[in-house]
Amino acid sequence: MLGMLWWLLVVTAGIIVQSQVPGVDFLAAGFVLALQEERWTKPLWFALAAILIQEGDGSLAFGSGLVWYGALAAMYFFGHYLFEARNFLFMILLGVCQGAMHILLSLTMASLQDWSVLPERLWLEAIVQAVVFPMEWGLLYIIYHNLPLSHARTV
Repeated sequence: MLGMLWWLLVVTAGIIVQSQVPGVDFLAAGFVLALQEERWTKPLWFALAAILIQEGDGSLAFGSGLVWYGALAAMYFFGHYLFEARNFLFMILLGVCQGAMHILLSLTMASLQDWSVLPERLWLEAIVQAVVFPMEWGLLYIIYHNLPLSHARTV
């Protein structure tokens, strides 16, 4: 029960913060934290919720959320064989990759919809994503591993 409450709180906080900083995904760090638990059910449910939120909230064509979280999972699984999965430097690398992916995915989806994108805003969003992701992951990681949720992690 406490485990479900924790993940609900992570999603709710991510939605609130994301509404204040458009263009930056604040649910990605929670998804990576769920992946680090090495149980398939948590990341699956978290990704499903995040994709539904991103697809419903965003203005890009359907599929960008699937590509975003699919690529994030692929980067995590590929990278965790090369690096320690809970290493802050690995999270910085994931953040930089997310920033680059934000530019690539936004330009691709915008071109499919015949939209024009302001390059300055796109670069700013990508930089913010790259900088915020490792810090957010670090904060979530510290809170998750220091709260009395030891029995809740098995949920």
